[in-house]
Amino acid sequence: MDKEVDKRYNNVIPFPTVKEGDILREVMGKLENEIKEKLDHLQHLNEDIVELTIQYEGMLHRLCELTGVKLPNDPDWSNEWHDE
Repeated sequence: MDKEVDKRYNNVIPFPTVKEGDILREVMGKLENEIKEKLDHLQHLNEDIVELTIQYEGMLHRLCELTGVKLPNDPDWSNEWHDE
């Protein structure tokens, strides 16, 4: 009879305990907050990069005016890094 009892419980799927689920939810919440903070920081960095790029381009155009260098209106960068 012991073997019959064992066979009946072989098909039982072990589910996580309520405590384990609570712990996972808590840790996941902390990770979500950290991800949000990192994404906010990344957004600020992107905004800074855009602003610096705008300033750089303005200075580049002014330098070209001062030195008489003409910038191309529509540069073709397609083969800049690839020699085919």
